[in-house]
Amino acid sequence: MALPAALAALVVGVLLAIVARTVSLGVALQVGWVAVLGMAELLTGSRAAWMSGARRRMRNVAFALVNHVLVPPVGLWCVHWLAAGSPGHGVGALPGYVGVPLAIVVFDFAGYWVHRFSHRSTLLWRFHQVHHLDEDFDFTLGFRIHAVDSMINQVVLVALAAALGIPAAYLGVFSTLAFFVSLFLHADIAIAANIETPLRWLIVTPVLHVAHHHDQIHDTDTNFGFVFPWWDRMFGTYNTRSRTPRWRIGLDYSHDLGFIRLLIQPFIPAPLKGSAPQPVSAA
Repeated sequence: MALPAALAALVVGVLLAIVARTVSLGVALQVGWVAVLGMAELLTGSRAAWMSGARRRMRNVAFALVNHVLVPPVGLWCVHWLAAGSPGHGVGALPGYVGVPLAIVVFDFAGYWVHRFSHRSTLLWRFHQVHHLDEDFDFTLGFRIHAVDSMINQVVLVALAAALGIPAAYLGVFSTLAFFVSLFLHADIAIAANIETPLRWLIVTPVLHVAHHHDQIHDTDTNFGFVFPWWDRMFGTYNTRSRTPRWRIGLDYSHDLGFIRLLIQPFIPAPLKGSAPQPVSAA
């Protein structure tokens, strides 16, 4: 059923993208991709479970709306700073067909370490835990990023781009790719094993990433890779454990929180761990 569902979702996504032709191409492609993943999840997963989680998904989508208001000003400032601070040579001096892929690999390598460090730093974890508090796993989880978490990642990537002479346009390409990948690797979709197994050598797949959202720390602190799984393989954080029906998604020290509480939780002096009622986990 996975293949027909995926084909149907693709058709819907393409039609939506065509309808959205009056807006920017980027927005049209994003809307189309959301439609593809949403339809694929609806057709390949449990319809009852999908429908019952509407409130949770709306909460996650609300994060996308907030981030579209708060993060772009920081992004514009970063791009202007990048344009002024770039040394004018480096990756930007290479041919585009070399520079763009190289920039993507460099940004993803940096993203791996920022992500890994956000699990180690008490300060950064305050913001990143918002993403991990979700107790379900579908593509809308890719939207659930605290604005400060997103800004920190953006500032790090811009600083790296300035240091290596990576043009702002290349950063834009990576940011667009990151949007598509973030939704895909959190998607609750059926991918045939004979396709998923070789695919995970090239990119991070949902089957591979779901372990990162297991509430048990031995899984949560693995599979930090965002686009490419190579960094986890290289630095000993690669985890191939498969999800079981007994797995609880989320964090072992708290249930999920409401939207407003999620926004302000990082700024509350008392850490959530130790103050929230501990959920029962079935590892």
